[in-house]
Parts: sequence; C-alpha cells; structure tokens
Amino acid sequence: MIKNFFKGLLFGACAGSVGGLLWAPRSGKQTQQLVKEYLDEVSDSLDEATDSAKELQQSVKNFGKEMSHTQKTIQETIPSVMASLQKDIEAFKFQAEPRIDRVNEQAQELQTHIADFTEEVAENSTQKSS
Repeated sequence: MIKNFFKGLLFGACAGSVGGLLWAPRSGKQTQQLVKEYLDEVSDSLDEATDSAKELQQSVKNFGKEMSHTQKTIQETIPSVMASLQKDIEAFKFQAEPRIDRVNEQAQELQTHIADFTEEVAENSTQKSS
C-alpha cells in the first residue's frame, strides 16, 4: 500500500513538473536556465547528503570498533579485578577473625560479670530485708 502511494506520489510529481514546464509563463531559455540551476542545486545537495552518509557510516564503523575494543578490555580486566577483590576479602577475614574472637571473649566475660553482679545485688537485697 505504501509502495503504491509512493509510486503515485512520484508519478504526480513528474506529471506536475512536465505540465508546469509546458504551461510556464517564461521563455524556453529562461525555463531551461531555471531547471539547470535547480538540478545543480539538487545535485549539490545529493553530493552533500552522500558525503554525510559516508561520514556517518565511517563513524558508526569506528564506534563499533571502539565498542569491541572496550568489551575486550572489560573481559580481560574483570577476572583480575575479581581475583584481587577475592584476595582482599580473604586478607580482611584473616585480620578480622582474631579480633572478632577477642570481642566474643570480652562479651562472654562481660556477661559473666553482669551475672555475678546481679547475684550480688540479689543477695544484698535479701540480707537487708531480713
């Protein structure tokens, strides 16, 4: 359907152009000069569009190459970064475990002192009551 629309549009444009040239209020030489100037402008515009399309194509190609290079760099870098992070985590655990053990021991000791203190307070309050 769209194909037929564009065919009709192209046919109508051609028919209108021919009709306009045939019934133009200018002389043939003037019309030829105007058509020549118009065609030169269209040709220049097409040349510019072609150059722009080539530049765009080259830019897209370069972008693709850079993306491929970036992806390759990332794929090469991630394993070493992961290994380095794993080593850092293991080193942290190695350093933290003794400290955590000491904190747990101190917490146990504090709980023992609190229990002893609670018992003393209970005994003192029982002795004062009597």
